[in-house]
Amino acid sequence: MHHRFGLLGPVLVRLDDGGYARLSGRQRSVLAVLLLHANTPVTRGRLEAAVWDSPPASAVANLQTYVAQLRRIEPVAGRLVTRGSGYVLEVAPDEVDLLAFQDEVRQARLEAEPAARADRLRRAIDLWRGHAAEDAPLSAVASAQLAELEDQLDEARCEWAEAGLAAGRHADVVGELRAMLAEHPIRERGWELLILALSRAGRRAEALAAYRQARAALVSELGIEPGPALRRLQSDVLSGELPPPSRSICQLPADIGDFVGREAELARLSALCSPGAPVPPVVVITGPPGVGKSTLALHAAHRFRPAFPDGQLYLRLGVPTPRTPAALLAELLRALNAHVIPESVEERATLYRSLVADRSMLIVLEDAADEQQVVPLLPGTPRSAVIVTSRGPLPALPGASVVPLAVPSPEEARRLLEGIVGEARVRADLDAATSILHACGLLPLAIRVAGARLATRPGWPLRVLADRLSSAGALDELSIRDQDVRAHFAVSYAALPGSARRAFRLLGLAGLRSAAEWAVAALMGGSLREAEQALERLTLAGLVTADESGQSGQSRYRMHDLLVAYARERAYAEESPAERHAAVARFTGECLLLLREAAQEYPPPMIPPTPWTATRRLTGSWRDWLHAERATLITAVGLAEPRTAAGIAHHLSPFLVVNGFADEAIGLLEQVARRSPDQRTALLTGLVLADIALEHRRLSDARAMLEDLARRSSTAADRHAALYVTTGFGICHLLEGDPETARPLITRAIAGFHARGDPGGLVNALITAAGIRMTTGEHGEAISVCRRGLALTGERRYGDYTVRFHRILGISLYEMGRTEEAIHHYEESIGLSRELGWGPGEQITLRRLGEAYGRLGRFEEATAVLARCREMFAATGDAYGEALTAYTLGEVTLAQGRPDEARSFFVRCHTLTDEPALRARAHAHLTALSHAE
Repeated sequence: MHHRFGLLGPVLVRLDDGGYARLSGRQRSVLAVLLLHANTPVTRGRLEAAVWDSPPASAVANLQTYVAQLRRIEPVAGRLVTRGSGYVLEVAPDEVDLLAFQDEVRQARLEAEPAARADRLRRAIDLWRGHAAEDAPLSAVASAQLAELEDQLDEARCEWAEAGLAAGRHADVVGELRAMLAEHPIRERGWELLILALSRAGRRAEALAAYRQARAALVSELGIEPGPALRRLQSDVLSGELPPPSRSICQLPADIGDFVGREAELARLSALCSPGAPVPPVVVITGPPGVGKSTLALHAAHRFRPAFPDGQLYLRLGVPTPRTPAALLAELLRALNAHVIPESVEERATLYRSLVADRSMLIVLEDAADEQQVVPLLPGTPRSAVIVTSRGPLPALPGASVVPLAVPSPEEARRLLEGIVGEARVRADLDAATSILHACGLLPLAIRVAGARLATRPGWPLRVLADRLSSAGALDELSIRDQDVRAHFAVSYAALPGSARRAFRLLGLAGLRSAAEWAVAALMGGSLREAEQALERLTLAGLVTADESGQSGQSRYRMHDLLVAYARERAYAEESPAERHAAVARFTGECLLLLREAAQEYPPPMIPPTPWTATRRLTGSWRDWLHAERATLITAVGLAEPRTAAGIAHHLSPFLVVNGFADEAIGLLEQVARRSPDQRTALLTGLVLADIALEHRRLSDARAMLEDLARRSSTAADRHAALYVTTGFGICHLLEGDPETARPLITRAIAGFHARGDPGGLVNALITAAGIRMTTGEHGEAISVCRRGLALTGERRYGDYTVRFHRILGISLYEMGRTEEAIHHYEESIGLSRELGWGPGEQITLRRLGEAYGRLGRFEEATAVLARCREMFAATGDAYGEALTAYTLGEVTLAQGRPDEARSFFVRCHTLTDEPALRARAHAHLTALSHAE
């Protein structure tokens, strides 16, 4: 197969015509490093270190030149992209010979038949055309990485030889091994295989000569004698008693007949368990109860058997009553036919390691309780591998790699159900099957129990079980004979200490599927340290999964839906009503306190402010914290008493709207409105809803809300709230194209907010006043209002208004012919939008900036800015914004004398929008262009 990119030999780029691109030495170097790290960002500093041992002063500029040159090569151009401070070469696995080689080796290790495994490995080895990147000048750092690839090749050659020997191809492997050993004469494993191949091919004298060559190479180059395996093999050749091709034992229970999916996990396990590492590979499969850890471990062990010809050992370590290392070692020694079983654990472990030394064995240890239980069972030599299953990750297990196991994909879950119930029965009612899988949370144990219940009732429609799972408690339905999901969870729960059990219960009470330590501390009424300790125990028990710290810098802990349901059951069984109420009140109160602090980075809700005292208790970015805790805060609204719920919803809504979650904000506010305990809370909630409607130009909805709020504020004699209603009416009139009706309303609102000392209401009214002046052509007045507004928006939370004031300033200056000044304010507006992470503000102003560049004849800058703006509008689904940008691009390209290109932009604008005025302007241009032809 001819791959697009070649690294396994001279560095190559194959062109579409079948030829190869001409590359300079340094171009090959840069491309080699990018191929070595394909699909992974490579920083400029890392590139420098790989290309030069001593980078020149011009290294950065040189790299940029080489990258630019590579991008002129068609196959590279669309794949080499800038990412942050570096570059990434985005390629498919079948486009790069290195990736294809590694994939073939992985697939080979999953082949059960030696002949098939040998054939795959042969295909992998044949991808090499020489030494890796042999024609690219690289530094010592990169050369060391390429040497690791050569090690992978030699490992594949040895595995190919082992598979060939197992398939009876003794003579075929000799040539390959001799070639490898000529380059790498100190690889003892290669010599062992060569001697074995020669002996089995009846070439005894050559086998003994090969041993002498091996000894001479080891003594000469390393000053050491051959190892025990090589010496034992020489003795066997001399005596004529070679070991039989297979002398293995297999203790593995039967494989699962209906195993489905998990291909990514199997591939990772195969890569991690592959022999050849300097230490024995140890892999821990971890995940919540019922996720299929044991099933995966057994299936993998059966698939990997050919790679471990000396046998497979299997032990149940026992949960929740762990077996002792002494008992486990005794069982292993008996399996290995030890003549005596020593008394002490240390002596048993020493004898066990001696018996498995230099043997290629796979050891499967199921349900490990902790590291101390596993460590004595680890072999001491690298040809064996260990697969451990544990509900927790066993972080203190030396050298272990962790394979976390989550629930399968919906497709894999459906296939699992089909394997138990029958494909035809599931396909006959896919909606019911989907409901069943959803109720099971895709947990394999739950799916197996649900499937078993259906299998025992072949006349039962799937809808019956689906309805029972949704109407009754799912845990009540997920039980049959000795398979019981609740009982499976109870085993792990019972083994926890008291504080961890309480944390688990309260997480279920709150319904939190994902939580940070602060939320657990609030529920428990304790310190962060106490919450952290409880969560650590839950993680080790597999009842929660610890994620890496997110953007907010806080660790998060996730719990499966069925575990949440079980935890909630335990909360209602073991916590009194008063304790449950107090836990929820602590949690929701903490949510409101932290949210009010976090919301300082966002526009205030358009309601009268409530005085409060800020106490900063979290470090890092509040914006990141809000993104991380969005689901938690939404959950808190449903749990909190009505006033607290309203406070959370009011202060969360601006964040949600700014970040594209307006539907969530509306849903929360409508929920709060239905629960409002008093008229004022209902009034304030209505104001926030009306403000969102205005923001999204749903003017008829906004007007109806405002009319209702006007009646309520009059009845409640709440003059402060009435000012916000007045502002809302002014905004509504302005957006409806009636600025003169809006003018007196906004003037009255400005005076009222100023008298009350309400900066949030005042800047909102001022931005509307500026919009009125701009719309009516009073650009000098608009500039004055904007400058007054900017004097009030020093606080970060008024950043949205600062963005808008600068934009209106820019528009008014542009209309007055002061284009350079306008550009300054547009750039200020865009810079602040980017700093705040508020995309809509950026893309709206970008269009104006492109328009201004076009007026000054800075066409290249204008085109680049408008192209970026158009992409942003398209990505957010804003058809009107995209149409307006296309129109501006048409004008800019027309000014450059490119009528055909301009026509395409005006056509695009006309197609995208239904707005009459914009369509008319685009149509006018198209008509003029047609007449000009």
